[in-house]
Amino acid sequence: MLAALAAGIHLQTVPSPTPHTIPGAGIFQSSYILSLAIWIPVAVAVVISVLPNPRGRFDTVIKQIAFFTNLGLMFILFIAYNQFSTFLPNVQYEEKIAWLPAIGAVYHLGVDGPGMVMLVLSGLIGIIAVLASQGVRERVRSYFALLLLAQACVTGAIAAHDLFVLVLFWSAATVPITLLILGWGGARREAAAWRLAAYWGAGSVALMLAVMGIYAATGGTSFDMDAVLKSPLAPRAEVIVGLGIFLAAATRLPLFPFHGWARDVYAEAPLGVVVLVASTGTRLGAYLVLRLLVAAEPDGARLLSPLMAGLAALTVIYGAAAALRTVDLRHAGAYLALVPGGVTALGLAALTPISLAGSVLGLFTGGLAAALIASAFTTISDRAQTRNLAVLSGVGPRMPKLAWLTVLAALGLLGVPLMATFTSNEMTFFGAFKTQPVGGFAVAAGLALTAVALAVVVQRVLFGAPNTDAPAVSDASLGETWYLGMLAGALLWVGIVPGGPKLPGTDQPLFDPGIANVFVADLPEIVAPYAGTSGP
Repeated sequence: MLAALAAGIHLQTVPSPTPHTIPGAGIFQSSYILSLAIWIPVAVAVVISVLPNPRGRFDTVIKQIAFFTNLGLMFILFIAYNQFSTFLPNVQYEEKIAWLPAIGAVYHLGVDGPGMVMLVLSGLIGIIAVLASQGVRERVRSYFALLLLAQACVTGAIAAHDLFVLVLFWSAATVPITLLILGWGGARREAAAWRLAAYWGAGSVALMLAVMGIYAATGGTSFDMDAVLKSPLAPRAEVIVGLGIFLAAATRLPLFPFHGWARDVYAEAPLGVVVLVASTGTRLGAYLVLRLLVAAEPDGARLLSPLMAGLAALTVIYGAAAALRTVDLRHAGAYLALVPGGVTALGLAALTPISLAGSVLGLFTGGLAAALIASAFTTISDRAQTRNLAVLSGVGPRMPKLAWLTVLAALGLLGVPLMATFTSNEMTFFGAFKTQPVGGFAVAAGLALTAVALAVVVQRVLFGAPNTDAPAVSDASLGETWYLGMLAGALLWVGIVPGGPKLPGTDQPLFDPGIANVFVADLPEIVAPYAGTSGP
């Protein structure tokens, strides 16, 4: 199915996938799987925070606890991913507990196909973020406790099926990430942390106002998404509410001109935080637009789509142009990490079945690509002991592992064949050229400029004439190779076998049902209001 979509077949609806039986399915049926994914990191963070650690004697133990906690969570989420029913167009792994009946707030969790893809990304990024944080030497206990809390907040925002719960997790994520930057960031960490807090805080206020608008317009009795998001609003109310949702998402994704926090955060934050923020932290913005605007407010989405497409184009062009102009390698990585978010936003703005499918897949692929390019450039600057592009030159032969991983990062960002971003980008553009041709061509031009920027930076840093006055250079450590290799490997795996590996001679999956099969669950219902969209 994915190959047909990528080939440009003009589908008006996204077909439901054929159900598959996964070997080993049915061994894990807990209805509390989402709560486990959220609250186990919180419990471990509390344990770590009170664990005695005189003079840092147990720093290694604390790192191991954080790693194996994330490994266990990934195991649970992978089982859930394998058992996910791709042929059921409804929320799965649902939990619903009365919480604040006076205002109608319910502890309601659940995921559909796009949500399951985001949870897999969150689990994978949890492991990678811990591996990328092995270089932390100061206040190790506090660092990993905050990192686990940040992961829990992101997972909670993905799984929330109640608007009140969503706002709580969405807003709470700002606190541990801000503290991580303040405590373990670089020279300009204070500016980076407070910029992030200001932009994300403003986005939280916008989301809160939008949610209160939905709550009031639907009778003020419930925040449950099953109730309020299926209640039709007046077109004017949809636009007002949709604008609040879009502003909240734009600060998190981020889109130009709401990107003011991104450069300093990616350049100054600890490496593990860069991975977390550039991937799941920012993809929450696109997921919010998909869940609350595109799926629930179709009139508002249609009226706001030109604005979204315009900002998507500006984001991609700005990121590429700024990367060409900067003389700081980390800043270049930060600017280039904006590009996948712009492409995903274009697919959401196009509002065609194929572009929306591309954007949902882009939640996964774009998060990996953004994290890989930002962290690869950061690792090079650490290993070369400088981030100045006027000094960095020709370091590739002295760091061969990092050179190969950086080339893969560049290819993943551009979306070349065999990389997972190729499929998501192609679907996005096929749909965008139908309804948002100007935005589509502008984003395509931005990607061409991104290719130029990558060629200039990568050629100079890795393959240029060596600078004899540059500091000593060393190749990636084992931990750095692992975390960068996992990001690159995930992009290659989904790009080569998007439907998962099959048993020889059958269409039965081996151990991976395939992102391409999982993400389309519930997608026909989401795209149904736009199924007849064929252009202006």
